[in-house]
Amino acid sequence: MARKKNPSEVEDDEEFVDYGEEPCFDDPEGFVDDVTDEELMPEIMKQKPRESDGVDAVIVVDGVPVVGADRIEKLKNVIRKTFGKFGKLVNEHYPVDEEGKTKGYIFLEFATPENAENAVSVMNNYKLDKQHTFLVNRFSDFEKYENISEEWEEPAPQEYVDQGNLRSWLLEPDACDQYSVIHGGGDVVTIYSNSLPDASEVQSRKNWTESYVKWSPLGTYLATCHSKGIALWGGSDFKSLQKLPHPGVEYIDFSPCEKYLVTFSPRAMHMDDISAIIIWDTRTGAEKRSFHAEEPMRLPAFKWSHDDRFFARMTKDGTLSIYETPSFGLLGKKSIKVEHMRDFSWSPKENILAYWVGENKDVPARVVLMELPSRNEIRVKNLFSVADCKMHWQKSGDYLCVKVDRYKKLLKDEKEVKYAGMYYNF
Repeated sequence: MARKKNPSEVEDDEEFVDYGEEPCFDDPEGFVDDVTDEELMPEIMKQKPRESDGVDAVIVVDGVPVVGADRIEKLKNVIRKTFGKFGKLVNEHYPVDEEGKTKGYIFLEFATPENAENAVSVMNNYKLDKQHTFLVNRFSDFEKYENISEEWEEPAPQEYVDQGNLRSWLLEPDACDQYSVIHGGGDVVTIYSNSLPDASEVQSRKNWTESYVKWSPLGTYLATCHSKGIALWGGSDFKSLQKLPHPGVEYIDFSPCEKYLVTFSPRAMHMDDISAIIIWDTRTGAEKRSFHAEEPMRLPAFKWSHDDRFFARMTKDGTLSIYETPSFGLLGKKSIKVEHMRDFSWSPKENILAYWVGENKDVPARVVLMELPSRNEIRVKNLFSVADCKMHWQKSGDYLCVKVDRYKKLLKDEKEVKYAGMYYNF
């Protein structure tokens, strides 16, 4: 708005213009300003410092190795590599005793409280090695824990939420299956019923997934994949049942009985994150356990027993780790180390695991049937001149077919082993 000039400010050759009376910007009597600063300047107010910002950005890490003064720098490098992936470390404090040894706990300050919160959620109970497991908390949480009442209070029961009939499609009069199609350049997902003479549309939505969808083994759930995690849908109208946060997730796998869901994030694997693989409870959405991923990653991440009671994975060095549910702990608290183990497979009807071991010098290859949880070897079959094996269970679990790739001559050089005169039998 142009300002009214005083006559004294007007130049001799400048024409005087009267703009009228100056406007009044005072609030009228009785005016109440009901617009908050957050509504008026939302972006600026987000940057307003909070009283707790400094404290909320500090975490306390317990379970850190106790080292002398000569090894503190090496310890700091390990800590920076481990926690630096969550954000910039502003300050580090390593308390020491009179002898200069660390006390087993440290203080780390991040640039933002969000970085600290992420570090706590991922690194709490992180196993650094066999002797050290981190216990991570925010510094601001200690006051909360100190003020916990010593008198036990019964938690309020959660209100029951009816998820509806998740297998309503089984009531279809003609017993038609359902299937999904991603079309429209990947923007549209449509569910069809395989009715006759033409398939009929059941549900169609735009932007339902960002990459792909996957049905659970019994058809109870439809999982959709997103950059921030997984969503589970079900019922006759495919309503949202669970949202499972796992940034960068690209792989989904259900257990045979649909009790659990496994998600894998390659992004987390490249960051050496303990939560590269996460197992979820499909009914409650609770995270049951997370795992490191070994490069190169073998999919599926785990193989499940027929009843969801056990799940297992094998590492590159032939170590077979079998876990049990619902504790999700290692069976017998130790893995099975078998040198030159190549592959394993679960029986479709019993808790019997079959694995095969490659040749090792004069020791022949063999196929082993192991009963769980006892780990008793109930059958062993030696095989000779074996290059590779493929195991296939009969659907009732009564028989195990082993396709054996055999060789007539073994050729070895410095880098690899080659086979000549290949033939196959069972």
